[in-house]
Amino acid sequence: MNLRHTQTVTTHRSLYGRAFRVSVAVTLLTAVAAAQTAFSQSSNDAMSLLLDQNRQLQAEIQALRGQLDEQGFEIKKLQRDSLNRYTDVDQRLSDLEVAAPQTAPPASAQRAQGGTPAVNQAPSQSSQASPNASTRPSLQPAVLSEQQLYQMAYDSVINSHFERSIAEFDQYLGQYPEGRFVTNAHYWKGQAYLYLERFEEARSAYEIILEQYADSSKLPDAMYGLGLAYQGMGNIQRARQMLTDIKRRFPNTGVANLADTRLLSL
Repeated sequence: MNLRHTQTVTTHRSLYGRAFRVSVAVTLLTAVAAAQTAFSQSSNDAMSLLLDQNRQLQAEIQALRGQLDEQGFEIKKLQRDSLNRYTDVDQRLSDLEVAAPQTAPPASAQRAQGGTPAVNQAPSQSSQASPNASTRPSLQPAVLSEQQLYQMAYDSVINSHFERSIAEFDQYLGQYPEGRFVTNAHYWKGQAYLYLERFEEARSAYEIILEQYADSSKLPDAMYGLGLAYQGMGNIQRARQMLTDIKRRFPNTGVANLADTRLLSL
């Protein structure tokens, strides 16, 4: 009897132990399956999040490209407006010089033979010249010749005749190396080279202003053009340096704003 009881107890304990082990195994398997499910769900969530972020970044990149295109258009428009402003200023200077009172000619040239008015005679003059007086007209003042030569080159560059404007600016600089428009001539010559994408020659033209005419009002514009020339040459470091220098030396100016916009694209 005791033997049977002992065997029964042992059998029950063995079965209980097996059941316990099976229960533990099932619990572990359930936990592993749940962990795998959670990990899979987490991975899917992470992948979805990355895809959403990628789509958002692509949308932002497209928006930035659109803004850069708009800014590029605005820069070209500002450059054209700048050309028009300079044209207006130069034309006004020319008009003022033409309207300025001229020195009265000598009495011997006030009237030609036969009473015909001599060239460049002032309207208020009424005295008669000698019958033997020369009829040769007086020459225009040199300042007008300088103005006309510069205006010819300037008209060429604003009308996009860049090759011709370079030759005409060279002619002006050769005849009037100390003229009133020398700095402007170097600047617009650099602009013509820039539009033609002859960046090395544009750099040389702008650097003349930086080295020889540092007190000119064209200095910040020349620095900006020089920055664009460096960019065109592939020297991004020098371009950044030049544009940053503009912002430092000429803050809160139009050219500083242009430099700031250009830096965003480098």
